[in-house]
Amino acid sequence: MNDVDLAAPDSVEKCETDISIFRTATRRLQSSAGFSLIEIIIVLGILGTLIAVLIGGIGSSAEKAKAKSTAVKAGQVQQNLLRYQGDVGKMPTTAEGLAALQANAGNGKWAGPYGGEDDAKDDWGNPFEYELTPQGAKLTSPGLDGQAGTEDDLVYLSGRPVEKKADAGSDKPAP
Repeated sequence: MNDVDLAAPDSVEKCETDISIFRTATRRLQSSAGFSLIEIIIVLGILGTLIAVLIGGIGSSAEKAKAKSTAVKAGQVQQNLLRYQGDVGKMPTTAEGLAALQANAGNGKWAGPYGGEDDAKDDWGNPFEYELTPQGAKLTSPGLDGQAGTEDDLVYLSGRPVEKKADAGSDKPAP
């Protein structure tokens, strides 16, 4: 048994010191190895807010683009109405509506159709409402919600946008 050298007290202490250093280093790594739950929640909240702002901005930009495109279509319908008036000698009545641009109601001077069927729809797919007023042809787009008489309606008088006022009785074209 002389061949077996039992660990000397010095080497045991050195091993214990090495193990202690290893454990301390391991604890330090574990405590700083990742993000805390609070940090992760804060980052997710910031990302969620940014995404919501971006998506909201994109949606409103798309609606503004549709409103501008609808204004262009209203101008095209106005041009078609003027062509109709030039051929027939009068604007279609409110009762005849924009259908008079697509089908001859028995007028011998009619030279239509005046524009395509989709020309009489806004960019949301809603048909323009037509009314012949003393000031000229009035076109109304029900807008995004598709319902007439709501705040998002777009109104054009003789091809120009009408200012939205508190009193609905004044339809004045925007300058």
